[in-house]
Amino acid sequence: MNPIILSICIPTYNRCEVLDNTLNSLFSNPEFDSNKIEVIISDNCSDDDTEVIVGKYPLAKYYCNKENVKDENFTIALEYANGHYIKLFNDTVSFKTGSLAYMITHIEKNLGSGNNLFFYQNMFLNKNRKIIINNAVSYLKEVSFLSTWIVNFGIWKEDFEKIIDKNRYSKLQFIQVDWSYKTVQNKKNTVIYFDDYYDVYTPNKKGGYNFFDTFINNYLYIIKQQDFSLINYEIEKFRLCNRFVFKWLNILFIKEKSKYNFDTSGTFKIIFKRYWYEPYLYFLFLWFSIKRVVKYKKGSN
Repeated sequence: MNPIILSICIPTYNRCEVLDNTLNSLFSNPEFDSNKIEVIISDNCSDDDTEVIVGKYPLAKYYCNKENVKDENFTIALEYANGHYIKLFNDTVSFKTGSLAYMITHIEKNLGSGNNLFFYQNMFLNKNRKIIINNAVSYLKEVSFLSTWIVNFGIWKEDFEKIIDKNRYSKLQFIQVDWSYKTVQNKKNTVIYFDDYYDVYTPNKKGGYNFFDTFINNYLYIIKQQDFSLINYEIEKFRLCNRFVFKWLNILFIKEKSKYNFDTSGTFKIIFKRYWYEPYLYFLFLWFSIKRVVKYKKGSN
């Protein structure tokens, strides 16, 4: 039997210093067992010192693309994996104490069970609990837009190999969301363990893409393709707007604008085009405007 239980797959590009911290935390973790865990680095043709940094860690398996293939690198990273359970991992996160051992225990427990398996960071809908679902509607209701965070994605290797047209949404930046819905629609039960697994380091000037276009238009497009009922789709639109869009409007336009480098051009046009007929939009904008005025007054005093 294959001894590798978990493959931690890290797609990365030009973040060698951040990756160094991530790998150091991972390999120095007393819960890391090289007999059960492998670490895959798929370098998307970086022009920094990524290869040199990875070379400091003999247990890391390093691969470098000949050209930058953008989000198709997620697919490539997982295809290098040999473990029973293969997991995407951000180059900006590290395991909290007990989390890695917890995952290994539950992966081993579910080996051969026939269940789909996810480990989700605690969120506004679910915290510190295990749930079992058996359809895509339940999955949407329980995880919402948190399916966009790549570290929440994991899958049995044999099931990943069965996914057809893996890269069909790679240009929308949420390739893993499509995989998740294909997984939960494979007629198996899906077990999701929610817990506080990670510490997250935010690189200075993180960004580079149009933030609101990606999380509004691209994400909702993928959700629309799942053929949910209109009410389920509208509920998800509301949750995205209320719990995510306005949270990040506050971060990027009021609180921490200098910390990020996201493209925010056309932000309000994007929001209104998608939400103009939703009454709740105007209440949310009123609250956002009040916060901006308060912030401005505090800064001028």
